[in-house]
Amino acid sequence: MSAESPEASSTRRYVLLALKIAVSIILPGLISTCVYGQSSSQTPPPELKKWDVWIGDWNLSGTAKDTPTGPEYKVNWHLHEHWILNGFFVQVDQTWKGNGQELHSMEILSYDPVKKIHTVSGFSGDGWTWALTATFNKTTTAEEGVATGPDGAIVTSRIEWQFSSDGKALSGTLQSEQNGVRWTAFTVKGTKSKLTHQSVVE
Repeated sequence: MSAESPEASSTRRYVLLALKIAVSIILPGLISTCVYGQSSSQTPPPELKKWDVWIGDWNLSGTAKDTPTGPEYKVNWHLHEHWILNGFFVQVDQTWKGNGQELHSMEILSYDPVKKIHTVSGFSGDGWTWALTATFNKTTTAEEGVATGPDGAIVTSRIEWQFSSDGKALSGTLQSEQNGVRWTAFTVKGTKSKLTHQSVVE
């Protein structure tokens, strides 16, 4: 068998290098396309429909108390709740007016299919955050968990929400506890003023 000429050897190396480059460019694209195709076909779990009752604009009013020894004051609370990200989450934009201030906050409502729980993740303009677990029982919703202040303060909370039979009226009470002291943090009631982006998780 004759020896390969330098020109032939160089040509073969060039072809192999070109093939490697082509594979390195094309293969990741194919993998990405396959993964994206799979993820884009996913649909929200049916459990998310339980959040439907919240979708819309709510105007609530009542009384609130920020600490066990703090003053009680009147509050007006507006909630704008709508589906986001292909119906996998609900975003809640909130405006809380009371005690001489206007506070804005946001919540993300979701469902954890592994733990099989409904979750609430909240973020407020004063630095507070909270993580709650929600449970549903006919016309009631209970949210329970922990809020953390910007200074590291910890407050445990439980909110009991009661809806009217037509889902257009709502009342709620928040019971909080800090350092072993319990108090009623708010008592509110109100109505849904309009529907917004009604359920997208058919």
